[in-house]
Amino acid sequence: MINEIKKSIISGILISIGCIGYLASISSGLNWLGALLFSAGLFTVCVYEFNLYTGKVGYIGFRFTDFKYTLFVVQICVFNLLTTFLIGIIVGKNFPVIQEQAIRCYSAKLSGTVLKSFISAILCGILMFLSVDSWKKNQKIGLFIYVPLFIIAGFDHSIANSFYNGAAFGKDTFSLANFIFVLTVVLGNAVGGMLIPVLTRSWKK
Repeated sequence: MINEIKKSIISGILISIGCIGYLASISSGLNWLGALLFSAGLFTVCVYEFNLYTGKVGYIGFRFTDFKYTLFVVQICVFNLLTTFLIGIIVGKNFPVIQEQAIRCYSAKLSGTVLKSFISAILCGILMFLSVDSWKKNQKIGLFIYVPLFIIAGFDHSIANSFYNGAAFGKDTFSLANFIFVLTVVLGNAVGGMLIPVLTRSWKK
């Protein structure tokens, strides 16, 4: 169990680094480069088989009755969120350029409706499942297509959002609206991740 927690923390660190690269690129007017650099986080997660919520949650769609796996995914989610949030706070306080971009990015996300956030998270979940599953099927290029796609499209990734949330730390951080937003995106990523597995699996009568 401890090793799995460590793998979840490492994934949080890697996604945080991807977020930093993305925000730094935006500040330089190189959004396309930031979208590509963000892929580095998931690439490393896949290579070393670390634990990332958005890469694991979709597989619940193949194994609904495996409650042990579901609890495992919930555990991953908690440690991913905590790690990225704390790193976000630290980076935001020490790197003003990153903090400025994070505030702008996260404020825009919070201003959207719950429905918009949910749909955005579902679409991100679909692309994250495709990224990881195509990797497992030895189609490595998929990761570098699907990840930049969801970044450029502005879809909501719960773990990346947690970094932006921490880096943009302020009066809205612990508000009810922010809590609802975080929960909406976490659930949306789960729905999106499980969509293709549910529609393609062979159901037993």
